[in-house]
Amino acid sequence: MSRMRTTLTPMAMAAATGTLVATAATPSVAATPVATGAQAAPTTASSDCRHWTDNINTYGAGACTGFPSRAKVQASAKCKNGQWAVGNKVAATNWSYAYCAGKGGYVVGTGGYIVFD
Repeated sequence: MSRMRTTLTPMAMAAATGTLVATAATPSVAATPVATGAQAAPTTASSDCRHWTDNINTYGAGACTGFPSRAKVQASAKCKNGQWAVGNKVAATNWSYAYCAGKGGYVVGTGGYIVFD
């Protein structure tokens, strides 16, 4: 299983195979996990990752806390041409960036991340 944070409709959330948690962005944007892997079990009740966007082309996620040291994070975002951009899978304490440059730009509110064990 994987853990992804993104904006989901209830239908998309029910259909997804990972453990998904919605963010406070546009709730009408449907999304599905873009990768699979073992879910990183939080080591504390306050496990989380930070996220960032320039609201133009890029969504980033990282600087995660409360996960095992081996955990990895991967950002993803929907682009205006309908494709998904997926960042590199990196150590969860680093940052992963999904780039929509050349794909029409980033659809604001669709960025999310998956934390892998």
